[in-house]
Amino acid sequence: MADRKNTRKNSRSKSKAGSREAQVRRNIILGLVGVLAALTACIACVGYVLLNRRAPLGISDAVEAYRPKVEQYAKEEGVPEYVDYLLAIMEVETGGAGKDVMQSSESLGLPRNTLDTDESIQQGCRYLAENLARAEKLGCDTLSAVQAYNFGIDYLDFVAERGGVQSIEVAEEFAKNKSGGEKTRYVNSVSLDYNGGYRYKFGNMFYAELVRRLVENM
Repeated sequence: MADRKNTRKNSRSKSKAGSREAQVRRNIILGLVGVLAALTACIACVGYVLLNRRAPLGISDAVEAYRPKVEQYAKEEGVPEYVDYLLAIMEVETGGAGKDVMQSSESLGLPRNTLDTDESIQQGCRYLAENLARAEKLGCDTLSAVQAYNFGIDYLDFVAERGGVQSIEVAEEFAKNKSGGEKTRYVNSVSLDYNGGYRYKFGNMFYAELVRRLVENM
């Protein structure tokens, strides 16, 4: 009788020990899974940053190849001194790729990528010239006109009411109002330094700063 009790006791002890060992193994496995998940997230984040850095240090060869054409239309539109700004705008917009290299179709109320390359450059020069003229009339600086290329010419009235000087803070306020405060991930060296890597979902509040840095490096 005592032997049967001891046998049952030993069996329960072994069962409990086995259960504890199984739990330890599960905890170890779960820990490893957590570590792997964290590493995967880190790798994905790094990959995202590397793939989405849109803060070029200089004008690409693809954009530089359009300089003669930009000079031609900038002169026609009366803004020959802004060729470097126009090339920087093209760099930020498309990097010289595609047909509508200055993404200027929408400034005419047309669907994106409607214009061919020559038309895109001509309209891009004309649109910046319009923004510059409006900025001068309202007492706004050049970078306000550049940011208006992205936000729309009405942005200049907004800047004028706030002293006429472009800044990321002013652009952020405008974009926040227009987007209803909705944010989206946006990663490059400028956005990372400013707020960790996001923008509001209306235009690009870092646009003028990206252009400014490119112009400075020309």
